[in-house]
Parts: sequence; C-alpha cells; structure tokens
Amino acid sequence: MSSSILVLAETVEEQIKALQDAQKLDSQILTEQFYFWTVVIMWLIHAGFMAYEAGVARRKNIMSTAMKNILTIAVVTPTFYYFGWYIYGCMEEGWPKNGHDSPDAFPGFCGLTAPWSEGMGPNLQDHVSLVFFLAFLLFSWTTASIMSGALIERVRLSAFLLLAVMLGSVVWILDAAWGWSSGGWLTTRFGFHDSIASGVVHGVAGAFTLGVLLNLGPRIGKYDVVGRARSFRPHNTHMTLMGLMLIFTGFYGFYAACLVIQSTTFPGWLSIYLSPTTLGTIAMVITFGFAGGFTGGWFASKGDPFWTLSGGLAGVISVSAGADVYHPSLAYLLSFSGGMACVWVGTWIEKRLRIDDAVGAVAVHGFSGFYGVFLVGIFAGGYPTGINNIDSSMGGQLMGILAFVPLGFLSGYVFSWILKKANLLRVPPEVEIEGLDMAEFQQDFYPEFERAPEIIIGPDGEELDAGPILLDGYATVTAGRATTRAGS
Repeated sequence: MSSSILVLAETVEEQIKALQDAQKLDSQILTEQFYFWTVVIMWLIHAGFMAYEAGVARRKNIMSTAMKNILTIAVVTPTFYYFGWYIYGCMEEGWPKNGHDSPDAFPGFCGLTAPWSEGMGPNLQDHVSLVFFLAFLLFSWTTASIMSGALIERVRLSAFLLLAVMLGSVVWILDAAWGWSSGGWLTTRFGFHDSIASGVVHGVAGAFTLGVLLNLGPRIGKYDVVGRARSFRPHNTHMTLMGLMLIFTGFYGFYAACLVIQSTTFPGWLSIYLSPTTLGTIAMVITFGFAGGFTGGWFASKGDPFWTLSGGLAGVISVSAGADVYHPSLAYLLSFSGGMACVWVGTWIEKRLRIDDAVGAVAVHGFSGFYGVFLVGIFAGGYPTGINNIDSSMGGQLMGILAFVPLGFLSGYVFSWILKKANLLRVPPEVEIEGLDMAEFQQDFYPEFERAPEIIIGPDGEELDAGPILLDGYATVTAGRATTRAGS
C-alpha cells in the first residue's frame, strides 16, 4: 500500500513539474512575441525620421538626408552588437566589480550581453536575450536619428556615421547602464527614476547634438551680417508632418518595449527598474502627453504647423520619465507645459544663441528630456524605485542630470572638435551651395519637375531670393572671414 502511495506521489510531482515547465515556456514565448512586435512597431520611428528630415531639407539635399537615416542602421547595428550591448550589461556599477558576475542586481547579466555569449545567437533554451537586445538596438537608432536632423545640409556623411556610432553604441548606452537599469548606480544608490527614457535617450542625445552643432556651425546664409536668423523654406512640409505622425505611432512600441512583461506574476508588468506598473498606465500617459503637447505647441507657436506637431513630441518626452506613475490629468498638464516650453527654448536657441538646429532637436529632445527628469522630482517624489525600493527625490533626479548632461555634451563636443580639426566634419562650401545630392549622387531626384528658385525667409518674414544671399555667404567663408558663429 505504501509503495502505491509513493508511486502516486511521484506521478503527481511529475505532473506538477510538467505543468510548471509548460507554464514557464508559455510565458517565455509570450515575452518573445511581445518584444518582437514592439521592435516591428518601432521601425515606424525611423521611417518617420527619414520622412521628417527629408521634408525639412531643401530640394537639393533630399536624398543625402534620407540616406543618413538608412546608413545609421547599417553602422549602429553591428557596433551595438559587438560592444554597445556589452557596455550596458557590464557598466551598471560604473565598472564591473566582479567580472562577468556583475552587477549584483542580476548576477551573470554582464556575460549574457557579450557578443560571444550563447544567448546572442540561435539558442532553443533562450527566448529572451535576442529580442531584448533588439529592443535596445532600436533605441540606439533613435538616439542617432535625433542628432541626424539637426545637422542636415552641411555635415559630411562619413563624419555623421562616426558620430552616430559614438552616440548610438557608446554614449547613450553607458548612461542607460548607469540610470536605466535595475542595477545602475544611479538607481540603486540615489533612486533615480526615468521610466520611459526622458533623459537617458532624448536628453542625452540632445546634449550630444548641441556639442556637435557648436563645432559644425550654421548653414551658409542662415544668419545675416548682424546675426539675425533667416529661415530656409522646407521642400515639403506635408512630408515632415507625416514623418512626425509616424514617429508618434512608433512611440507606442517604444513605450511598450520599456516594460518587462511577467505574464505569470502579479501585476504582469514591471518598469525597467523592476517596479510594478501596467501597460495601460503608460498607454494613457503617452496619449494624453501627445494631446497636451499639441495644445501647448499650438498656443506657444501661434498655430505654426511644424512647432505644433513638435510640441506633441516634446510633450510626450516631458512626461516619459514618470509615465509609470502619472495620472492622465497630470500628464496632460505637464505635457502642455513641455509643448509650450520647447517652442520658446527652440526659438531662443535659434535667434539668441544663433545655433542652427535644423529641426529643433536640442529643444524638443534635449531640453524636454531633462525637463521630464526634473518633473519627476517634483510630482513623483517619494515613489519607491528599483530593487532597493529607494524613494525618488529631487536630489536623485538632479544627480542623474548632473551625470548625463556632461556625458552627452562633452562627448559630442570633443569628438566633433577632433573631426573638425581633421577637416572631416563639414562639407566644402562649394558642395553646400550646390547641394549634397548633386555632389554625392550626381543627379536631381525630381528630374520631371523644373527646379524653382530657392527662397529664404528673412528675419522680418519677407521672402528673399536665396541666390545672392548664398553667394555672399560663400564669398565670406572662402575669403577666410568667419560668418556669424554659433554661440556668438
């Protein structure tokens, strides 16, 4: 009788184990599918960036602008695989304390992110490593694309691609290791909270871009002799607005990919810091963030189409850091303020600092990103963050800002300064005047349409023939006399 009971007990244990294994496998496959589809949706961000920047560019620079976005994928993908992901896995404590057993929050994660790891290739036992890597890879493309639009119409393609590797595969992923991971030193020691990457993606990319712009300088003809800003008429504003709408759509995938899915454990979702949240929470915040940002951008710009939609992007970025805890009403109000502020900051950068940011990336991404981090210190202070449950605080948020601003700005400035000194950063003046498409591809990409005279909008809003202005700027540059410098 006892032997029958023993056999029955063993059979029940085997059945329980089989059910547990099946449940675990089901959860892993669901996780794999979830991240796969976030990656698919996030591709829309990069289709959007390409349309957005190509629409802003003048006709003579359309294809060179589009190709920058395509080649960003070509260079960032392998470099992020071979060393970028390793930086994220091994630099959470600033430097690996215990080799491949670091960090303490997730022992062994460092080794899993190495390109030679068994998790980074075909592995029937690992359903998570590859799709999780791909989600972060798409974030890396985003940081480089943020920089891309600001530099259009005058940066060398080779220089941009080197800068894209530096930003996408080194700088941003290092700050993510510090403050956008469960074991990052900013998280475990200071309770830094940036749930959907206001600062670690957008803010740092904006700071890096600002450093590059200071060395790159404005486009020829952007400023008159007394430093007043002119505007270059985009060749296709509709394409730009469509690109922004694609970016907005892709943001839903971006937000979702910032969460950790746990289908067998309550509440089913965790933030990047392994704190509980829900997918519905962040979906509400992103939607109300767009609505508030559009409204704020519309009011601040007095209905300008470009800044209205850019305000929507700034609004979402402003509430991303606290998206896992904000109430929709609070998100709407904060995004409204972010949409308005980005218009004012963008105008100030262009007209007062005389920095030629072609798409307002420093204001929309850089300012709004760090503004979002700052807002968490005010409106989400006391919320426990991370595996150590350290309360979020203004001090912790300021610590993150103090770490990320210099990391982004100085790396962008120093690397672009080296390229500038090597005469590799900017295209020759003759190429800039003629257009990068003709120099790189020897063709006009609208051959069936007659090229209309190029128009520049003067400081007072008047339409001016660009020819004399560009030739005058060209003569000034080639004669060795500096035009209006960024920051003067």
